Amino acid sequence: MNHIRDLTTIFLNIKSMNRMRTNPKLIIFLCLCSGGILWAQDAGIAKIPPTDAIQSYLSATKEYTALFSGKTELPYDRPFVNHPYLETDRYVQGTLCYNKVVYQDIYMRLDLFRNELTVFSPDKPYRIVLENEKFNYAVLHGLTLILSANEVKTGLKYMVLIDDGLYPFVKQYRLSVREEYSGVTLFRSFRIQEQYFIYINDMAYPVKNKNALLKLFPDRKKELNEYAKQHKLNFKAQFEQAIIALINHYENLTSRKHADETI
Repeated sequence: MNHIRDLTTIFLNIKSMNRMRTNPKLIIFLCLCSGGILWAQDAGIAKIPPTDAIQSYLSATKEYTALFSGKTELPYDRPFVNHPYLETDRYVQGTLCYNKVVYQDIYMRLDLFRNELTVFSPDKPYRIVLENEKFNYAVLHGLTLILSANEVKTGLKYMVLIDDGLYPFVKQYRLSVREEYSGVTLFRSFRIQEQYFIYINDMAYPVKNKNALLKLFPDRKKELNEYAKQHKLNFKAQFEQAIIALINHYENLTSRKHADETI
């Protein structure tokens, strides 16, 4: 267990994203070329759109120097059966809040093994690794990404924010390398594990199942258990939805109690 970095500030920034989108002083808009960007997986070199499209892109990114500068992502020096990236090995457009500036339609890719979020640099066939210290949050693949620390001495990790209520619910991916021989051929692959955490008073608590969640809310354990049975929550097939349902119900129970006490 450990404190999340600037937890309150992060969630307030995420919730204010829609308001910032309507304020031109707070947003830098980027006009991307219409052609998609696909990266060659084996060579680590980008397939870049036509020159005229790139020039248009560059003219629109003059104010993006800070975003598209930094260390470049290194390609993996060994082949793997699968890839270590979130959802896909392609760069996908998303929203990025970096150094307190919101950028729209940025091509990004998250390396879960190296814990690196990279962006596409249009004037070079490189991928730029973003600095953790400047990262605020991002929306990629329809998922909200935050940077947090769940355990002591592990450092900051990229995580998916599943629910941003009073008790934030997040998912972390842990990757390890597996090596197996088939005859004389060595095959390497990434083993992906998902871990879930709930933040209570800025402290992260692991949640593996329903019982782990109920232990975090002992004052309403009976009511939550009854609610789960009544609504037939499936913690195996629909784990995330079931956990969110119980968290929301706990928030309703406690807010109702607080309201009664103030009357």
